[in-house]
Amino acid sequence: MTLTTAPPSSPAPQPLAVDRLRVPLPAGPEAPSHARRAAAGFLRRSWPSLDRDRCDDFLLIVSELVTNAVRHAPGPSTLTLTTAPGTLDIAVTDRSRTLPAPRPPDLSDGTGGMGLHIAEDLGGRIFTEALTEGKCVHAAFGAC
Repeated sequence: MTLTTAPPSSPAPQPLAVDRLRVPLPAGPEAPSHARRAAAGFLRRSWPSLDRDRCDDFLLIVSELVTNAVRHAPGPSTLTLTTAPGTLDIAVTDRSRTLPAPRPPDLSDGTGGMGLHIAEDLGGRIFTEALTEGKCVHAAFGAC
């Protein structure tokens, strides 16, 4: 009797180590692009084997969460990215105490409503922390 087995699948790419990036963002419309550039550099350094498409997914989520902060909260915001083996947490802190509420996407007038849905559709667990001076919205990814 011959037993044939498939070769072991290669493990999912992992970040090199636990790492964190904290970026204060300007209050204006340049915040999302600033956040994307910072996040792209961080992900390349801390997670060099991350698939390009998955990296693009994460950068899209960074853009969406920061855009929400710019549109719905006064003042500056902060982006924090945290990696650990198999995980990524994308967190955006702003100064509004109003919790985000997913709403139906507006595909005709372009007024948004897609950010939280996109993050969930790409596998993120979305949750919000209430803070003394605002809130922090997280998109957490496990076993990336």
